[in-house]
Amino acid sequence: MRYLPTHDLFFVHIPKNGGQSVRNAMVKAGTLSFAPLAEDLGIPPEQAAEAAESGIEHPELGMIHPAHLPLWVMAAYFPQSWQTFQSSHSLALTRDPRDRFFSALMQRLKEFRGAGQIRADDPMVAEEAARVCGWLDQRPRHADLEYVHFIRQQDFVDLDGTRMVNAVFPMNAMGAVAAWTEQACGFRLEVGHDHARRQPKAWAKRIQPVARFAGRKLMPRTVKRALHPLWMSSGVFANAAQGYRDVSLGDDTEAFIAQYYAADAALHAEAQAAATAQLAGTAA
Repeated sequence: MRYLPTHDLFFVHIPKNGGQSVRNAMVKAGTLSFAPLAEDLGIPPEQAAEAAESGIEHPELGMIHPAHLPLWVMAAYFPQSWQTFQSSHSLALTRDPRDRFFSALMQRLKEFRGAGQIRADDPMVAEEAARVCGWLDQRPRHADLEYVHFIRQQDFVDLDGTRMVNAVFPMNAMGAVAAWTEQACGFRLEVGHDHARRQPKAWAKRIQPVARFAGRKLMPRTVKRALHPLWMSSGVFANAAQGYRDVSLGDDTEAFIAQYYAADAALHAEAQAAATAQLAGTAA
């Protein structure tokens, strides 16, 4: 969740759906408020802001990520955030569920498996996908920080079968988002997609071990930080999402993803239609 009180805008941040880009745009438009979250957690706003970026231990839920609260969690455990959400103009973004699963999987491998910059066709990816699907099969409703990126998108926009978020658009329709915020909140939220994951090109596998050794053993931390953006934008890497659909995770895993996220596929199609209608109405 991200709340911009000056424009009465509440962004429900579904993980892996371009939310960091929206957050960056909101920061440019005003000052985010963490007061409702701070009150819910019983901590100062400054600490709540930090928790929203990294996670926090909740006395009943365990380790959670306050930036990514499914609505059932918010309604049950975060009363001030829930009240703010209900009284504000609310927005969420959707994504093709398989692409989102793949993106979440790649981040998980980096965060929790120490995989670094690997390609989507690495055998480790399919192996981890099967493990994640096995876990999800046992925990259809959860808010665990380690698996927060795999929570169904529907859980962030609906509660007990009722749509609660005012506007839902696909993450590739930022023009529709700007048009909606202008109409609903009185300002245009101009969002640039500036947080895309990169992966090594196939031919770059041979130089990855050398580059990794140089980065870890030979370069001072300050030099590594300065060179990292240039390295990631170089010709060695490509946009990772472009290759997700060319990789199979195995028949059983693919079938589970399609079934588990079936409602998310319908939600994404609905959001695409809403974006088309929003832009058509703006043009008219």
